[in-house]
Amino acid sequence: METLLAIGIGIGLASVAGVRAYLPLALFGLFARFGFFELPAPFGFMDDWAAIGAFLVLALLETGLDKVSSLARIVNIVQTPLRIAAGAVLFALALQEGLNAGAIPELVAGGVIAGVVAVLKYVLRPSAGASSAGVSSSFLSTFEDVVALVGGVIAVLVPLLPLLPVAFLLYFFFRIRRRRGKKFGGLRILGD
Repeated sequence: METLLAIGIGIGLASVAGVRAYLPLALFGLFARFGFFELPAPFGFMDDWAAIGAFLVLALLETGLDKVSSLARIVNIVQTPLRIAAGAVLFALALQEGLNAGAIPELVAGGVIAGVVAVLKYVLRPSAGASSAGVSSSFLSTFEDVVALVGGVIAVLVPLLPLLPVAFLLYFFFRIRRRRGKKFGGLRILGD
């Protein structure tokens, strides 16, 4: 039963890492600091206040850059490999694995989960320069922040539940893109 709970926490944290890379790492470090998790050997530094603070500063930087419309796409492209790595690490940490040969399946599974979410988020999120069917890019970015924060906390308390807000975020982006396509209908030149 403990293994299933750890897998659920890992899936939840990895899916949230596909939305924001550093916030789930900071939350995991904070939860480890308060005794929810024991960190395996190479990751013992994550529950230190300096590491938690560094992850929070990086999370604020990622969030702030994502709010700038002209940088949002570039930030998502640059952050995708980091989100994949964060998802891999979080999944392995949830299962109490370190960085050894036995952790390869956990690292791959976490990386795949975070990668799928990150790529879908990139593909489905409306571009900043285009009309996004009445929804501003800063609102979309703030919505991602809320999903990452709430999903990261919920992942530890109620495993697998973060999949719902992440799925809703991706569905929301899909609906906006679809609405935008219908808005311009036959006027292809306006839809680009």
